[in-house]
Amino acid sequence: MEQHDKMLSPEEQYAQLAPTLDTDGFSLYAAAEEVTGLKVYEEFPYEDNRGMFEMADGHTLLRYLEAAYFGSVTWEVVPGTPYERAILGEVSKTTPEYRTFYQKICAGAAARIKKRIGKERQNVKEPISEINKESFWDLIHEEKNACGQDMDAMLAYLKDRLVFMGPTQAQNFHDIIHVYEDLADKFGLWDAAGIMKEYGCSDDGFIDFRAWLIAQGREVYFAALADPDSLADVVPYGDCCFEQLSYVGEYAYEQLTGKSAYDQTDWSAYEALLMKLEQDIVYKGGIEFPREGADLKKYLPRLCAKHPEWDGQTRWNPQLKEIRDLIRAGKDYDRRQTSNKKKRSRGGEAR
Repeated sequence: MEQHDKMLSPEEQYAQLAPTLDTDGFSLYAAAEEVTGLKVYEEFPYEDNRGMFEMADGHTLLRYLEAAYFGSVTWEVVPGTPYERAILGEVSKTTPEYRTFYQKICAGAAARIKKRIGKERQNVKEPISEINKESFWDLIHEEKNACGQDMDAMLAYLKDRLVFMGPTQAQNFHDIIHVYEDLADKFGLWDAAGIMKEYGCSDDGFIDFRAWLIAQGREVYFAALADPDSLADVVPYGDCCFEQLSYVGEYAYEQLTGKSAYDQTDWSAYEALLMKLEQDIVYKGGIEFPREGADLKKYLPRLCAKHPEWDGQTRWNPQLKEIRDLIRAGKDYDRRQTSNKKKRSRGGEAR
């Protein structure tokens, strides 16, 4: 294979790989970024601010990058604004300069694809046949890699895998996902969900958010409990809700047995599982309290800044004594934390 590749030009090598391994052209675009040192987001700020590149494929991004690199862009002022938008001209693809450029990016793209294939081969594991706390996350990782952000595809993928594994493993998955949802039932995370959704989050919405959070994988889930502000680094999609994921073990179990996984749950074993899985979790201090307005912006500064469309309001009902007491307890906790930080800071100053 390698000997055969040496006989092909970079363009020919890429042409062989692209139809199945770079259909969207992102490997080619990434190679073009390296060759040119340019990024479309920096070269075309007006288009970037309008979100034109967020859903664009690699081929579209490459067209913009080529236009910038070869100087085939003209600009016109957007009426009523100080901004300029780009008008792309045609890049001549027959010049020696372009042919050299294209061979370089094809070589870079082919190398990227081959490297990715090598990593995938190294990471091949035995098929999952038993669901426990480790293989649960491995299966979530599998479906995430296979389905991306397509939640319908994720659901079908997981259900098929669980049906294949049998009713015991479907029940195990059902119990584990509900334990992880219960362990994430914290007011600080609920506040984070409302910010990410940008219009608040209901009781049912928070259940669905926790399922969505689990679908993002082990690293994102545990990081969010250690610090909900880490969700500033997570791209929201699907309104940050994945209701059906909570039921996928139930669906598989019912298909296999005609019975409900909820009815078959051994609650004493469930409580033992909850205590066992909780040992792996590190919670951020104060995550058990709800917050309002300015207090929440201090607790989750990056996440609030990442979602400027959030109206700054929470949906807690302070008329309820339980909520009112928790908000007050959260204020006291934050005040103590601020005081302790100041004391530590003064203690570290030179005298």
